[in-house]
Amino acid sequence: LGGTCVNVGCIPKKLMHQAALLGEGMRDAASYGWEVDELPKHSWETMVGNVQMHVKSLNFGYRSELMTNAVKYLNAYATFTDDHTLRCIDKKGKETTLTAERFIVATGGRPRYPDIPGAREHCITSDDVFALKTPPGKTLVVGASYVALARAGFLHGVGFETHVMMRSIPLRGFDQQMAMQIKNYMAEHGIGFVEGATPTAVELTEGGRKKVSWKLADGSFGEAEYDTVLLAIGRDVCTNELGLDKAGVAL
Repeated sequence: LGGTCVNVGCIPKKLMHQAALLGEGMRDAASYGWEVDELPKHSWETMVGNVQMHVKSLNFGYRSELMTNAVKYLNAYATFTDDHTLRCIDKKGKETTLTAERFIVATGGRPRYPDIPGAREHCITSDDVFALKTPPGKTLVVGASYVALARAGFLHGVGFETHVMMRSIPLRGFDQQMAMQIKNYMAEHGIGFVEGATPTAVELTEGGRKKVSWKLADGSFGEAEYDTVLLAIGRDVCTNELGLDKAGVAL
């Protein structure tokens, strides 16, 4: 409950961003007179555990509020059988039929995978990073949207070597003078950019790392190894398998 923002978007992202800001503040503290004996160490597991507990508390709160307001909640997969009927199947296979004069479709989206070998088998998505149980290590973020750059920013901020693979321009759709300020700031602070590149394959090495191959805009090729490959190349809407055609909805 709570959709993208609560579970895999704004809320956990801001918490991890805050973790990065705190680390940056502690590293700067000595310049302001604070006597810092040693550089602070970050526990990825503690951060993820606390982020997930906070998200679950929000889920519980939403469920309680629904009950308080006499809203019936079904955790089930729904498909239309006609324009006034939904067929709902829960995780135990129990089927429920719902009829209504009006239905609101608000199904959100899921991260997109590129159609290349190894993407689904060896990569994580921008959603997965918030529940990643082990530290990501050296990470390649594929994509240059605000979702991609936000993930890259906090991963670098909590101490992991981070690279961004950018096909064309950063923050497409936004003012490019401002977008380049952001990209240059990130590069100056140690985030590497693989520019004009599109991934072609991700393979698992014998040592358990991910070897990423890519093609550059000039036709040449490149490759490198990473501990984690994080995909942030856009999202697909979850309306394809709702049976909207049976409800007379044109897409």
